[in-house]
Amino acid sequence: MNHRSRSRGFSLIELTVALVILGIIGILLTRWLGTMSEERSQAVRRDLLQRADDAVMGFVTSQSRLPCPDTNHDGREDCGGGEVGKLPYITVGLPDARSGHLRYGVLRRTGDSAMIQRWSTDSQQATPQPTVLDADLAMPPDQAMPLQVTANAADSFVISRVQAWDHCTYVDCTALPRLNHNSMDFCDALRNASQLPASDGHVHTRHEHDLTRNTGNVAYALAAIDLLTPTHDDGSPAFQSPRRPGSGDYRDKVIAVGIDQLWTRLRCGEHYSPALFAHANVAAAARLTTPVMHNHKTQLDIMVELGKAESMNATVAIIDASAELINTTAGTLDTIAEMFDTYGGWNWRVAIAAGSIGTAVGSTIAAGVAKGAADSYLANAEKYRDQFAARFPAEATRLEAEIVTNARRADMLGGFPDDEVRQAANDFRYTGP
Repeated sequence: MNHRSRSRGFSLIELTVALVILGIIGILLTRWLGTMSEERSQAVRRDLLQRADDAVMGFVTSQSRLPCPDTNHDGREDCGGGEVGKLPYITVGLPDARSGHLRYGVLRRTGDSAMIQRWSTDSQQATPQPTVLDADLAMPPDQAMPLQVTANAADSFVISRVQAWDHCTYVDCTALPRLNHNSMDFCDALRNASQLPASDGHVHTRHEHDLTRNTGNVAYALAAIDLLTPTHDDGSPAFQSPRRPGSGDYRDKVIAVGIDQLWTRLRCGEHYSPALFAHANVAAAARLTTPVMHNHKTQLDIMVELGKAESMNATVAIIDASAELINTTAGTLDTIAEMFDTYGGWNWRVAIAAGSIGTAVGSTIAAGVAKGAADSYLANAEKYRDQFAARFPAEATRLEAEIVTNARRADMLGGFPDDEVRQAANDFRYTGP
């Protein structure tokens, strides 16, 4: 009977072993579920950060600036606030309200100075001088300034200066403001930001191990913060390093885009340098060429006038030589008459007078040759002047207008022109002074 009872149930030892096994399985299952949940949470935050970064980049390419932070938690940017707040997910067009909890910071430096190499007029050498640079990446002004010739009339001094193009004088900037204010100005602000020294007062990242060390200012940063173990101070412009490893007390995710990195992303080097330097330098050279052509035409006019003067001098020389020939002939006849009166006493003077006639004849021939050379020079000078005047000044003016038009178009188009901007730039023709 005891044997039958043992065969119908578990012993206490068997039950204990089963419970221990179930407990181990439960612990492992709980840990696995927790790990999977943490990994899913991390994946969700990484995906949210990536989509937020893509949205910010899309905003930059369309607006030629970075969005301002959301400081009043309504999902829209507030450009009157500081550098750090929440991501303005509505402004950047991200249809996920969870992204409104992301911490967002943008570099907005104004009035800061950098030591820039400037040429000194006294020493004729480059010396470092403090220069104020505008590096507000959220609201950059129209600040891309190429070298341009502002006056180049043939009868005045050539005037040039570094300044922004006055596009709005020729195109409707009210309808298309990006013709005048586009990625050129944003890339210029990035260039300024790269020259400024690191500052703890502006958006920056900390070292991955030394949490008090500033590793440099960044263009913008995004952070998905773990609410249970927050490590970012809302009032601070500092962001943790994206390379900081996770730990039990740190589970934030950070994306920080450096100034040089954003420059590369926007391909600023491909359109900023050509438009602000190459096109502008060629346009300046073209504008300097036009008065040179007019001045050269003036020089050819002077050559023609000199040819006319030489021709007139040769004519006068012929007249003088002819008059001298007449005078010497008259003197010779007079000498012959005296010789007859003196019965040949003055015959030696006849030979001298005859020699004077030969000299006068030679002078007349030389004056005639000079007249021919002067007339030939005058004819050639007029020919060259007429050939040059018929083509080169007008061609230089036409080429100048075309090159300056293309230089201005390059600045109007920027890095990311839309169809309206392309059409407006294509229709633009420079007709300035």
